[in-house]
Amino acid sequence: MLEEVDSTVVDPVVERLDALTGSVEDMRRDMAASRDRAAAQERVIERLHEENERLRSGERMLLLRPVLTDLLRLRNDLLRQAGTLPEEMSIAQTAELLESFAYSVEMALSRCGVEVVRPEVGTAFDPAGQRATRVVAAPSPQLDGTVAGVLGDGYLDTVTNRALAAATVLVQRWTEPTIVEAPAGPSN
Repeated sequence: MLEEVDSTVVDPVVERLDALTGSVEDMRRDMAASRDRAAAQERVIERLHEENERLRSGERMLLLRPVLTDLLRLRNDLLRQAGTLPEEMSIAQTAELLESFAYSVEMALSRCGVEVVRPEVGTAFDPAGQRATRVVAAPSPQLDGTVAGVLGDGYLDTVTNRALAAATVLVQRWTEPTIVEAPAGPSN
């Protein structure tokens, strides 16, 4: 026996169930649309990332092209010189040849915004662009803290005005001489 259900109670419940079912269906559609938007955004991000990587690669090549051109030229010069060296070559001639190649490298560095820095002997030691490899005695107090000798050049980024590599130098340090008194002898 089925009991008859009061329609005044059932109708509002059915209406609420229909409303809830509609709300759940709307939420399902919204979630599906959100998933589709997220997937589309992910595809856009991936495409932009790939495009960015291609641009970076092209940018790198544009930046490196002058350096590569200079390196190619230097390599060709080295090979050409190697094939034409005289059998007897003096130390002075060898030094001159090597200095010419160093000058070629210096020009390439200059085109890339790098300046070769060679401190002058007698100038003040600058820890921002110089590295002291040894301290030597200064002959006078006025030379304390100055460059005594240059062991290696430094390199300066001309765009940022910051040292890429510090020059290696000898630094002078003044120390007050100590006076040693002779021991007192026997009195007469």
